[in-house]
Amino acid sequence: MSDLESLMPQRKADPAPAYSPVAAWGSLAILLLLSMLSILDRQIIALMVEPIKRDLLLSDTELGLLQGFAFALFYSLASIPLGWAVDRYPRKIIVYLAVTTWSLSAAVCGLASSFWQLFFGRTMVGVGEASLTPASVSLISDLFPPEKVGTPMGIYAAGFYLGSGVALGVGGLVVGLLAGSGTIPFPIIGDVASWQAVFLVTGLPGFFFAFLAWFLRDARQRSRAVAAQDPSAVQGFGTYVSANGSIIFYSFGAFGLASLVAYAMGAWTPTYFARTFGWQPAEIGWMWGLVVALSGAAGAVMGGMLVDRVNKAGVRDACLIVPAISSLIAWPLVTLGYIVAHPLLGMFFLGMGMVALGVVSAGSFATWQRIAPPSLRGRVSACFVLVSSLLGAGTGPIVVAFITDYALGDERLIGQSLAWTVGLTIPTMAALLVLGRSACANGIRLDFLPSDMPKAAHRQ
Repeated sequence: MSDLESLMPQRKADPAPAYSPVAAWGSLAILLLLSMLSILDRQIIALMVEPIKRDLLLSDTELGLLQGFAFALFYSLASIPLGWAVDRYPRKIIVYLAVTTWSLSAAVCGLASSFWQLFFGRTMVGVGEASLTPASVSLISDLFPPEKVGTPMGIYAAGFYLGSGVALGVGGLVVGLLAGSGTIPFPIIGDVASWQAVFLVTGLPGFFFAFLAWFLRDARQRSRAVAAQDPSAVQGFGTYVSANGSIIFYSFGAFGLASLVAYAMGAWTPTYFARTFGWQPAEIGWMWGLVVALSGAAGAVMGGMLVDRVNKAGVRDACLIVPAISSLIAWPLVTLGYIVAHPLLGMFFLGMGMVALGVVSAGSFATWQRIAPPSLRGRVSACFVLVSSLLGAGTGPIVVAFITDYALGDERLIGQSLAWTVGLTIPTMAALLVLGRSACANGIRLDFLPSDMPKAAHRQ
């Protein structure tokens, strides 16, 4: 075969729970809400760069570490064992514990009074959020029929943009309301700085939202439940990775760079509008938040539908070719957004670019469902979380800050730093997707199957 169909296991169908649209879409709605909540707690710091920098006497590089590396460090380290747990244990329990952990940790950031205290709080947010994506991809893959899974994956991917928009909009509103006060009296805790109050107000509600996880339908397939008890599963995962190294390398690399672009933009675009055009957090929050939420979410949903439609037309590597084309569309638009002299024109170009980048994110989630056998989806998704967090959250914000601090030497040139970052990364991402498609055409195929299924021969 000459496409991603060659990656799918050739096996007899396993009995699976009947498809229930109500349960499937209801569970997707819960996962989407929790995804938005995770992005809110992850991204809210982007609107508070200036007050945190002033109060804690930090550099842009240190702020880049707080926005990216502090979160990504344990987010990536925790993803592998948590992905293993997703493949074995009830996923609704894992999701509940994850939401509770990151929400309380996000609130703890509101008690920080030094760089290292805030660094620790951000790392614990990463630990909590590390299992949400593996668990969600695994759940959605089981809840929906394979031929219809692209659209729900795209809707779930929209959570990143909707959550970012909510973080910017709500965060901007809260920051605007509290900005005029030196300290804010908070129940039980006492007086806190305005940026600390924002962490507390946005983090604590997640403790209650976590209980929604108990309403998820955990429709694990019989084959996965059997494979979860199989001690050879770890060895099988290694066999799977070694047999499909090319497609894994290219797809992880491409979508990891997409994560780098997303985190670089998310971390520094609000600061770009503040430093370059003198906008205040409140107006940045609702305007940029609206652009991110509408453009990115529309692109993600459209991307999922496109992948399903192109796949139905017989193009089995649709989850690679659709994002590759979208990347090339996004490239000039996003780069121009940080170069033009008028803020509203820049906002327009960035919004159009976000639509195309949203399509890319939908392709990412569809790819892990497509190339991984059911019993390994948690671990394959977790491995991607590892790569994307190191390249995205761990590298994206710090690269922009490093260019600003050391290459340009002027914090007012943050727009040029962003333009260089996205202008070099996006075409590289598209090239890796094309190379991944070529790897499929050269005969890469899956040769690992769980022990309760017949093995497929490996053919080149």
